[in-house]
Amino acid sequence: MKTLKKILAVILCAVLVFSLSSVSFAQENAAPVIVVSGMASFPLYDGESGEQVFAPSAKAIMSVVGESILPLSKSLFSGDWDYFADKTFKKVYESLFEIVSCDEKGNSRHNISAPFFPLSVNNYSEILENENDEDEQGIAKALASKLGGENVYYFNYDWRLDPLETADALNAFVKSVKEAKKSEKVTLVSCSMGGIITNSYLYKYGNGDISKIVYCLVASKGIDMVGALFSNQLSINTDMLLERLFSFERGDIFTQTLISLLQTGVELTPELTKRVDEFVASFLSATTDRAYRDILSVSLASMPGMWSFCPDEYYEKAKKEMFPNGADEDFIKRIDEYHYNVQKSAETLMKSAKESGTTVYVTASYGYVGMPVTKSAWEQSDCLIETKNESFGATCALYGENLGKDYKAAGTVCKDGTHTHLSTDGIIDASSCLFPEQTWFIKYMKHVGFKNNTEASELLLWLVSSEEEVFVDSENGYPQFSEFNNTTGKLSSLTGSEIKHSILDEHSSFLSRLVEFFKNLCSVITNLVSKIKK
Repeated sequence: MKTLKKILAVILCAVLVFSLSSVSFAQENAAPVIVVSGMASFPLYDGESGEQVFAPSAKAIMSVVGESILPLSKSLFSGDWDYFADKTFKKVYESLFEIVSCDEKGNSRHNISAPFFPLSVNNYSEILENENDEDEQGIAKALASKLGGENVYYFNYDWRLDPLETADALNAFVKSVKEAKKSEKVTLVSCSMGGIITNSYLYKYGNGDISKIVYCLVASKGIDMVGALFSNQLSINTDMLLERLFSFERGDIFTQTLISLLQTGVELTPELTKRVDEFVASFLSATTDRAYRDILSVSLASMPGMWSFCPDEYYEKAKKEMFPNGADEDFIKRIDEYHYNVQKSAETLMKSAKESGTTVYVTASYGYVGMPVTKSAWEQSDCLIETKNESFGATCALYGENLGKDYKAAGTVCKDGTHTHLSTDGIIDASSCLFPEQTWFIKYMKHVGFKNNTEASELLLWLVSSEEEVFVDSENGYPQFSEFNNTTGKLSSLTGSEIKHSILDEHSSFLSRLVEFFKNLCSVITNLVSKIKK
């Protein structure tokens, strides 16, 4: 018996050693993951002084605002908006944007640097040990917790510059990661503007080094808000601003109640609201041309990277609006190459990658009003990028509306009538997506909001780490359409009871919100008194 036990022990040890070596071998040969960051995931710095130059500091912004108050006051009384523009617009450009602007050929005017992380993320405390569990850094942390920090990399870049040049840098980064990990291929997790960089990479270098791409709420097809802005289609009104706040602060009962109160006030004072909207419209009419000339055309429009956000339907008009007197030939050539060979060909590039062996997954979000500066804000979005653009073609109802009870799936891509690609809330038709079977939609998740340690990040980890190709019906826990609770971090399947027929339906529970607001207010006061007593 003792001999038998010894034999069994030896066999078990051998099996254990073999298992551990197999796991180690699998980890060593699994494709390392590169998170391709979006715009401004880390600040830009002055290469000489090391000071942060973008995003501008609160001090710099408040200084400009303070200096604008007197000219604004004088113009309000005199009606002379040229005076306001003369006194403020050039100062805004010089104080906030000149340092990061580009020259006429689209090259940086100054020595500006973006943080670069050549090693795996376990070497960078600024990624793994910060308090931010959201955005690209949160995604990197989530991936590192599952795959090991030594297997995860973070590609950051200067978002202002030509995406095609950034693609060269990504290619070099991919090669270095492959060499470091002795791996044949890598996985790309492309976030926001990272989709632009990834598709630029596919255009220039193909997909031979890429085993899988997970597109996370990307801007590969542009952002309507940027296109409308560059096309001089500014539009701001009270309803848009209130709805933006209401949808953005969906989980904050106090803010939502206050916004509902404001909404009630707007409904009760239509004449006052009309006057406010008319004033805003007249202000924009009087100042927009100067703002474009003195600020926008010499700052954001000078950056090739910003032009990559301009959707095709706006592009040519935008060039005429931003450069009425023409622009440098080399600059136009650069932004045209990206636009016509990458953005307009995004679907072709992605299909080609998929057909030649790269697994491709897409995630998108909806349920929010966009940036409230153009009419495109009413498109379904993740707060920034429109859902139709993130998903490469989903048919979406406008915010606060639905596709209608008699709506039939477009079926322009998935023509199989037995497949269910309609969201039960009546808002999204995924049958027109580029990849209907491999595009997931998360309602109420904010832009790149895969928070670490939430079920949203678990969905992303599942897509990244799955060895076999998965589809929207592969796992009941990750259906094509789900809803994200920003407070609890939970994902839940849509039930069909979520249908909204109008924007006002979002405010229909005003009374219950008011009751809940006062209950929470009492709780806050009670806790505060309790702390004071202690």
